Amino acid sequence: MNDPQREARHEGCSCKRSCVRGISKFLTYHPVKFMSLTLFVILLVTVIGAFAGSYTLSVPSGYDWAIPEGRASLDNEALLDAEDEAVAGDVLPRQQEKDRSTFWITFAWDRNEDIFSAANVKSMCEVERQFLITDDYEKFCFINSTNSQCSVPTNTITYQFYGNMSTDCPLLGEDRVNQTRAYLYSGLTDPSRRDEVKFFMEKDTAKLGFTRRTRARVPLGAPLEGFTSPNDDQAEQDGKYMDFYMGVRDNYFDFFGLQSRWLYSAYREEVFQGDVQVKWYSDDLVNIEFQETIIGDLMLAIISIVFVLFWMTCQMRSLFLSSMAMLQIVLSIPVSITIYRELFFVDYFSFLHILVVFLVLGIGADDVFVFFDGWRHALEDPEVVKLIRKGEDPIVVAETRMRVAYEHTLGAVFNTSFTTIVAFMATVISPVAPISSFGVLAATCILMNFILVISLFPAVIMVYHKRFVIGSGCCGCCRSSENDRDETAATDKKSAAENDGITSDDVETKGEPMREKNNSISEIPKKMSIRNGSVTEHDDQPRDERDAPQRDNSLLDHFTRKAYIPAMSCQVSGWFIVAIIVVVLLLVFSAVGIAAAATLGTPNEEEQWLTGDNMLQQVPDELQDNYILGELDQYVDVGIPFGIDGFERPDFNRYEPNKNRGNVVFDGAFDFYPADAQDAFLSACRIARTKTCGKSACERGTLVWPSDEALTCFLPSFQSWFVANNPGLSTYNCTRDQFFTALKEYRTIETNDGFSKAEKQKLIGFVGDDLKYVRIDVVLSVLTSESTRELIDVRKIVDDMVNEMNGNAPAGMNNAFGASWTWVTIESEVGVVQGFFQGLIVCFPVAFIVLVFATSNLLVSVYAIVSIGFIVANVLGVVKWNGGALGIAEAVAGVIVIGFSVDYVIHLGHMFVEATHSEGLRGRLQRFVYAAENMAATVMAGGGNTIWGAPP
Repeated sequence: MNDPQREARHEGCSCKRSCVRGISKFLTYHPVKFMSLTLFVILLVTVIGAFAGSYTLSVPSGYDWAIPEGRASLDNEALLDAEDEAVAGDVLPRQQEKDRSTFWITFAWDRNEDIFSAANVKSMCEVERQFLITDDYEKFCFINSTNSQCSVPTNTITYQFYGNMSTDCPLLGEDRVNQTRAYLYSGLTDPSRRDEVKFFMEKDTAKLGFTRRTRARVPLGAPLEGFTSPNDDQAEQDGKYMDFYMGVRDNYFDFFGLQSRWLYSAYREEVFQGDVQVKWYSDDLVNIEFQETIIGDLMLAIISIVFVLFWMTCQMRSLFLSSMAMLQIVLSIPVSITIYRELFFVDYFSFLHILVVFLVLGIGADDVFVFFDGWRHALEDPEVVKLIRKGEDPIVVAETRMRVAYEHTLGAVFNTSFTTIVAFMATVISPVAPISSFGVLAATCILMNFILVISLFPAVIMVYHKRFVIGSGCCGCCRSSENDRDETAATDKKSAAENDGITSDDVETKGEPMREKNNSISEIPKKMSIRNGSVTEHDDQPRDERDAPQRDNSLLDHFTRKAYIPAMSCQVSGWFIVAIIVVVLLLVFSAVGIAAAATLGTPNEEEQWLTGDNMLQQVPDELQDNYILGELDQYVDVGIPFGIDGFERPDFNRYEPNKNRGNVVFDGAFDFYPADAQDAFLSACRIARTKTCGKSACERGTLVWPSDEALTCFLPSFQSWFVANNPGLSTYNCTRDQFFTALKEYRTIETNDGFSKAEKQKLIGFVGDDLKYVRIDVVLSVLTSESTRELIDVRKIVDDMVNEMNGNAPAGMNNAFGASWTWVTIESEVGVVQGFFQGLIVCFPVAFIVLVFATSNLLVSVYAIVSIGFIVANVLGVVKWNGGALGIAEAVAGVIVIGFSVDYVIHLGHMFVEATHSEGLRGRLQRFVYAAENMAATVMAGGGNTIWGAPP
């Protein structure tokens, strides 16, 4: 007798059903061919990707995290490009200090005594010497413009006590040490020398009468030989500096006998030379350490794979199935990367993208569990049971079972995969290339895993089933599970129902759809299964049904049936009391989590990427906290140009951040010759000198650091030089030709006014014979290590200052702006956070629409999307409770959390709706039991799999 409900369910979907039948038949009769062909295609694409260089990391650049269309990036690059054009053809190699490549050393004396003893001075000299004897130092040193030799680094203990740097550090006499020490301390009370000597003193020097710690600083020069400016082919220049610093690292590791181990950095060791504790630092060393740490962490991915493989083997009870599933997941990654780079033309691929391995392990294994459980559940399907009882050929039974598994799982896997893809694709709107490209790669990986789960894995299951279950081949490691053995045994004999005279039609019509009144916990059987709409207790079944094959239940299945379902179905006076308690508790927790997440902001301090005991993490904080401040390269520097109209990017690709970044646009109305233009420039210098700052980040109450070195205003010096060399004339009464001829000459010669040729080339922007811009450089009284919030407030004050400058200037001089790499950095951090929330705004409505179409149930879709929102909010709330902030790491983690939560929640929601579509169940309890029996254990297995993969 035909089941009208089952026939009705498939009306209007004959095309889908025909496709499923065709795929199931092909997989059943040709599984080895299909599996081999699929693996061949996967390996072929993988090899193509290898030859195409798809797995090669992109060359890192300083612009990777910059927002190309952000105001800070456009302003900063306009200034840098203008500088490049101004110095083109007149290069002075290494006569500028290389930004972010300065080498720092700190020395600490653990006694409450003066660190400047003869023995300690010798020890500190020996430490400093290791940097200077690094191979090729002479190719990277900062050049003295007067003699074109390596400049002597004066901010070193060696220079102060020995007078030169070419020394073997002999032990000095106490008299000489005492004389130098007295000179240094006396400078603290001498205004003319205070800035010179305070560099070497700790904060408490005045109170103690001596210093217990000191430091050294050695700058490197830029641009390198063969490059036209510090910004010319910056990626290649940065690579050369990195190579030099690898030599520095090796020198110091050899000198101190240090060696890094897997998961343990040598920088975490306490290092002493004599009795002096030594630490060293450079941004380049941090980059090297970060890259090598990530490479070492890749080994953790292998451990995660092993953990996940073990978990999958426990759940599937077959090493063959789990191994093939893991092979499928792992191979999906290079295939996805190849598609991502070669088909989607997204070229950016960095260390961040390697995190996709952990994402794919979780979601890929979850999809595998869904299909595997669908295959197990299909053994209890009435249609499959009837064929087994009839004694049909095992191949026919397997074909039907595969079709049933497909019908039950295809929609679930598709809906979750598609919605997860949408969630990741929402990150494409992020203005930060690493985040948006990570979303594209993650979405590609999810798509590839979906394709393989519905194609390769079913073929693997059928190969296993035919070879090791119904075939003759079987081995210990691939032993069939209990349900498969039951099926094989059942097909070797006549159906028990037929022997007892029970027809298949009788079996089909045994149960009736469960009535809604069966809603009490006492009426839910201890061991139940839902078939044809009825909930039955196996112990009460007749012998023919007890003899029918049952799927082999895992521990999670037993937990679901014995604990989870009875608890959630428990009623007191008609109320599902346990379910209500759980909902209320989770709502309260979510409300608190949302409240905490709402207060989550950008970090109050610099984000930490290394462990707290790593000297590369410690030194920047110590430089700020332990010493008398005043070294200008620890503070925010801002360039203020006049004559630049903007920056354009006609051929820029955001996923190739180090190529074709664009070019500066100069203001055609700019003219520096008129008196009012010169007066406007001088006025701007005065405004910069006197601008106040009431923010706590401004250390002296003024915006600009109160020293001559902190404000670079060349015009007064040029005017004095012009008058000295042109008696009777000034820059106000000379001719235009006289003015520009003199300005160009002043720019290219050495003068005794404190400005080097390299500085004047940057400040006075001649391009060819035309003056295109002039600029003022200022150093703010704000440390670069201040929090993003503080820096944002200070940037607003800088904008106010520049607006005041422009308001007093004539046309052509009223387009100044404040450019700084620090602004680019904070703009990127804010952009990551804003991109994350913008992604949420796009992701949730789109996911909701997808859910509505996928489930055809508005209420379930609302529940699902609210649950996903609560999960994300609670994760962010936990970050807040742990004292964290929403920085780059948290935003990336948030993107991954969205993917996992969408995947797990929609599995259960889809199965709840599928209970009506596939089984004709109407009651809420019926549908809950159906969803829980068929998907709860699967979701728990997927969650357990993710947890297993997380500890490494």
